[in-house]
Amino acid sequence: MSWIVTMAGVVGLAAVPASAQAAATVDVVAAVQLLQAQSQSVKVVQHTAADWPYDPRFGEMPRGACRGGSSDPRLTGVARLGRGGVVAADVTRSMPLGKCHLQFLREDAAGGDRRAADLAKVGSAAHKVRGVGGVLYGAGPAYGGKSWVRLGSAPGGAALYGDQIIDVFDLGTLKALVASASSSKPGPSIHDADNRAVKTWGYRGTTTFGQLFKVSTPFKQMLGGRLNPKYSRITLHWGISTDLSGRPVIVQAVWRPGEGYPMQSVAVATRFSWNVKAAAIKAPRAGGTARDPYGDDVIDVFRT
Repeated sequence: MSWIVTMAGVVGLAAVPASAQAAATVDVVAAVQLLQAQSQSVKVVQHTAADWPYDPRFGEMPRGACRGGSSDPRLTGVARLGRGGVVAADVTRSMPLGKCHLQFLREDAAGGDRRAADLAKVGSAAHKVRGVGGVLYGAGPAYGGKSWVRLGSAPGGAALYGDQIIDVFDLGTLKALVASASSSKPGPSIHDADNRAVKTWGYRGTTTFGQLFKVSTPFKQMLGGRLNPKYSRITLHWGISTDLSGRPVIVQAVWRPGEGYPMQSVAVATRFSWNVKAAAIKAPRAGGTARDPYGDDVIDVFRT
């Protein structure tokens, strides 16, 4: 069974009343601690639905000229857990932009827009990102070619996060969210990253960018260590569904700042599969250095 994330599909996260809360019989925190201790590997599949402010140039194009493509990032790969959370990740990321998207980005890039120039490269083909040993590596058009290059020092989860802003394998983040959950109860069967049906337990709640910034070290790192006060009140609806042993199967995040913000809405669904056979994630041979593209991750536009 295939799946795709949409705003309609995850906006239900915001509709769970506090009265629905029940005593949890599944402990996701204990399960994640065990996964860390076991240095477990996990398969990851992620889809993001991003609603950018409307570009009036689309309205000027002939009818049907801009069909195809999107600005919705997709990610697949594997990660390895260890002490502290994700210690290594190897992913392929794509943002299959249509020809009109690319045309407008290139026009803006010609006018000196750095983010547009980077996004035009990111959207031209899939690229690979690997985080291991405290270093982030990249390969693909976004980084200058097919060969691996070194992007700089970064935590192990840097390759995995940036569209998804909830690092469920960071215990500080996880404990804070679970403690504030408005709902903790049995959930429906859902499909994991391998499309296998899994019986679940679900946690749901809401927080804000400001609150998440206080409790989540990975979120701080994604934002470069600073949160613009304008963004601190953005409401974040979140959901964590686990299997009945407590292992995360899907993490969902929805935020809808609306008009006047870099993005009007974002919905991210990250799915996991466990008991996977994965090769060790090793540092690639890097032929040089490059910078991480600005706008490569959705959260980049909220950096200051």
